Amino acid sequence: MAKRVVIVGSGIIGAATAYRLGRAGADVVIVDGGAPGATAASFGWLNASFHHGEDHYRLRVEGLAAYDRLLAELEVPVRMTGCLSTEFEGERMRAEAANLSALGYPVEEVDRVTFGKLEPAVAAPDAALRFPGEGVAEPAPLNRALLNAAALYGARIVSGVRVDGLIEVAGRIIGVETGVGTIAADEVLVCAGTGTEALIAAAGHRVPMVPRPAYVIETRPVAPVLSHVLATPDGELRQRPDGVLVMPASVSHQGDKAESLGLSPEEAAEATIARIRALLPGVTLDWASVRLAYRPMPEDGLPAVGRLSEGLSVAVMHSGMTLAAGIGECLAREVIDGPSNMTEQLLAAFRPQRFV
Repeated sequence: MAKRVVIVGSGIIGAATAYRLGRAGADVVIVDGGAPGATAASFGWLNASFHHGEDHYRLRVEGLAAYDRLLAELEVPVRMTGCLSTEFEGERMRAEAANLSALGYPVEEVDRVTFGKLEPAVAAPDAALRFPGEGVAEPAPLNRALLNAAALYGARIVSGVRVDGLIEVAGRIIGVETGVGTIAADEVLVCAGTGTEALIAAAGHRVPMVPRPAYVIETRPVAPVLSHVLATPDGELRQRPDGVLVMPASVSHQGDKAESLGLSPEEAAEATIARIRALLPGVTLDWASVRLAYRPMPEDGLPAVGRLSEGLSVAVMHSGMTLAAGIGECLAREVIDGPSNMTEQLLAAFRPQRFV
């Protein structure tokens, strides 16, 4: 009989895991959980050039490789565009290139002329780093594609229902409690983003999280002016296939540690659009939308992934977009067959027991 897995949370981590579990033959039920989601407001940059140490680097590299495997299986909105980074200058830039090269990460140094050929609409710097293996995902469409693919393998989705608690019998989690009844499970996997801490705390477990609010600004569509992701001292910028330019309001979005926003949505949008205009001086731009999300961030900034107790596992992290495809593969293997040498090598540093 197929193992019945209830996934709490229908964001990118829950969706990627549901797809992998469905392919492996599990009986999957996805409950959206009720907490505000972060996936739709994600910037969507897929990279391993940003990392917190070698364990985190390896996990992010595996996330990129997992997207290659996913692209071979499904038609999903993921493009390996490459990234041009001007975040560092001079010796700091060369040191960054040397550090990444020593890890085996593909990186190229480009001069002003080469940069201008790659991105003629961008105000060219004296030098930049190019990461050819990085890319972008369109967050909401990718999330829908994974949920739809999971459904083709038999997964069922319960939407608009909040999970209020976990059901425990004789030390084992056997399902979830909602406002409209219980849902039984052989395994419960909590991928509830910012709702994770409270939900598992009620069952006696601890994954402390910190508030990380963020605005993401979208422009009105313009003609194609940008093919790479740009990582600059003025912020991170990319262009969607529909012509919309996307930039987080915080200048260093990936490493942003602010616990409050500081600016109103309109103030943040105006400040962000001014930075985009400086990067694209010949392009007429105006902002069209501001999205607010609370990024799911464990207090030490690292993912928390794995078994908490009998019948209960957790997966919460930032950046979920980069890691989703790889985490989905690992979690599906562990839920069905238990930890393996491969999953232990990738996830040992990120087990939730470190917070006990």
